[in-house]
Amino acid sequence: MSTEKKKDLRTYTSDLLALEKHFMNAIKKQKASDKVKDDRVIELMHELDKMVSTHVKSLERHVDRLGGEMKSDIKSKIASFTGSVAGLMDSVRSDTVSKMMRDDYTALSMITIGYTMLHTHALAEEDELLADLTTEHMTRCTSLITEISKVVPLVVASEMIEDEKRAEIIGQKALENTQAAWKPDVVNREPEIV
Repeated sequence: MSTEKKKDLRTYTSDLLALEKHFMNAIKKQKASDKVKDDRVIELMHELDKMVSTHVKSLERHVDRLGGEMKSDIKSKIASFTGSVAGLMDSVRSDTVSKMMRDDYTALSMITIGYTMLHTHALAEEDELLADLTTEHMTRCTSLITEISKVVPLVVASEMIEDEKRAEIIGQKALENTQAAWKPDVVNREPEIV
């Protein structure tokens, strides 16, 4: 791989590392929020924290393997991502838990498409180590995006409805309805672009 192509790959990997670090900080703040009391949300945030911490360590190793990065570059990347994601994720004090979960879903979707792009780039540059890592990380991300989508209806219902039994019934019904929208027969319908 040429020096220029290696630099590009390092830049794209560093960009994703900056986004993952920002997400990790947001998750840690959310976990510390006194608003988070639902056991399902606590467990989900724990899983998100474990995942993103692992991702950060892996990406740091790959950035080093690709030649490292100067601290000033990391700061500027985090600052640029802050503009696009921080508004969503840094309002932990005022947000409801359901909005925190929505913002986590959004951030994780952005991270996942970043892995899709980096994976494609790694394949094009024949960097099998990075291609394998991005596939592994994408798989973890998509699994937790799905889990967030399952928890959100239950949390919204519990925030809106005081009667716990009714909130659970409504939350379960919303969960069934929203998950039906993601079944293979729905997602694989025409039009197929690819």
